Amino acid sequence: MKKVAFIIESLYHGGAEKSLVTLLNLLDYSKMEVDLILFRKGGEFEKFVPKEINIIYTTSFQRISFPRKLYGRFKYWIIKKILNDKNYHHAQIYWSIFGDLISSFNKKYDVAIAYNQGFSTYYVAQKLNADKKFAWLNTDYQKAGYAIQFDYKFYTSFEKIICVSKENESAFAEANKSIGKSLYTDIIKDISDELLIKQMSKEKLDIVLSKDCINILTVGRLAKPKALDLAIEACSILKNKGVKLKWYVIGEGSERSTLENAIKNHQLENDFHLLGYRDNPYPLIKACDIYVQSSLFEGLGLTVIEAAILQKPIVSTNFPTASSIITHNETGLICEMNANAIADNISIYIENLEFKERIVDALSKLKNNDKEKSLLAFYDLLLN
Repeated sequence: MKKVAFIIESLYHGGAEKSLVTLLNLLDYSKMEVDLILFRKGGEFEKFVPKEINIIYTTSFQRISFPRKLYGRFKYWIIKKILNDKNYHHAQIYWSIFGDLISSFNKKYDVAIAYNQGFSTYYVAQKLNADKKFAWLNTDYQKAGYAIQFDYKFYTSFEKIICVSKENESAFAEANKSIGKSLYTDIIKDISDELLIKQMSKEKLDIVLSKDCINILTVGRLAKPKALDLAIEACSILKNKGVKLKWYVIGEGSERSTLENAIKNHQLENDFHLLGYRDNPYPLIKACDIYVQSSLFEGLGLTVIEAAILQKPIVSTNFPTASSIITHNETGLICEMNANAIADNISIYIENLEFKERIVDALSKLKNNDKEKSLLAFYDLLLN
């Protein structure tokens, strides 16, 4: 039986974390023994890890003295300040300072999978022993701010780099080309379990939505790549035009205070609501009138896929993978990355109910067999 390890920093809310938990719940454990290695305990998705999984919590620093750690953190702060404008991701700066201090893992595997870029990838490349290693790339590599001149040596330790979309793969290939290199990549889309999503959407809604206004929903971390400042501005534009609406956001993150200030500055305290993280966003996705994704970039766009599964009229900014999920004017609306464009496209659904119904009907006829394809590709990767 294959001994397999998945490595990810934590199971706090995020697209890669949700994708991993979904995958783990679909695997056949008669074919493999699986360890899940985490560096932070208490993530919201931990409760969804199947009982067959052996979760191992490990610390980055073992047998390292406190003064040495303190010196490393001071050095990290200084170098981060120096390299802040030189296109290095913070994970790359962190590893350049602390990588040599981090202890190796004391167990060998047949297969090890770094399930996101950055720290997990560096750890599997240098600190974990496995016959085969695979790295998952679930973001737009260049837009996320990674420097390939730092990462290339780590990625050469992997048999293959798995990208979650064609656009994701292309961005990574372009980065490698910029330094005259190439790496072996393949595409396995993130898995969305359609039956589970529809089942979970039937749970009781825990907030009351007004029938006297348009209820809009966005799901995503409160982080700069999600561009929720554009959503707030679009909400203000629509309100000033006399549209009665409530805009809800499910998600948590480091930008909360910034976004709360923006809501206050636009006088939207009664109109734009940050609901925080929720285990089950699907009842609210199902209940909303319009789903909006304002992201600057996505590795794939799982929440847009989920909204499409639940047949919601979607407005999405034109991040690279959006058009691989919905077709503009056929199964949704894709717009430019600015507040006016978002507001204008929301207005199309509000003002043209026949068009909105046509979009919903088209979504109801979509057949998505990506789950089956991705599972087959994953088994082929691990077992052959």
